[in-house]
Amino acid sequence: MKRIGITGGIGSGKSMVTDWLREKGYTVIDADEVSREAAVPGEPAMLRLREEIGDEVFLDDGNLDRQELASIIFSNSLALITVNEIFHSDIKKRIEAHARDAEKKGEEMIFLSAPLLFEADAAWMTDEVWLVTADEEIRLNRVMERDCISEEDVRARMESQMPEEDKKIKADIIIENGGTLEELYAIVEKLI
Repeated sequence: MKRIGITGGIGSGKSMVTDWLREKGYTVIDADEVSREAAVPGEPAMLRLREEIGDEVFLDDGNLDRQELASIIFSNSLALITVNEIFHSDIKKRIEAHARDAEKKGEEMIFLSAPLLFEADAAWMTDEVWLVTADEEIRLNRVMERDCISEEDVRARMESQMPEEDKKIKADIIIENGGTLEELYAIVEKLI
């Protein structure tokens, strides 16, 4: 079974690619969805987070207090490393389990959608990495329109991610997404 990683910065169109792949019947393992599985009260990563970081990052119902966690990890680089290690490790195990299930079903090709594929050091989980990218101004406008947020907020999010040029060096295939959806889908269909 071939595993293809799909990554891309905010506003690149990565979700458009993965939505299309799902419509075509391909299995897409979405790292964001898997991370939500890991963040359910009582799950191993949550138990370990409570041990390592403490009760202050949890609400009374056992769910994460995401604002409190964010304030801690953005002011303490050691806490950020700890939280990433806890969740990235758990998420990778869950992704592997989903991939094994797909392989048991006889699937020949699956896709791993992960915006932080390189940052989380997870490219090894794939046979090939496709980077969906677009010019910065296009990405900026897409996110401002989609999320109804300011240019300043979008730029802050972009700056928190690995630069596109660094991702391009690491990717096997670069999908330039500056045109229409039809053009994007045609590129992906040709790659498949």
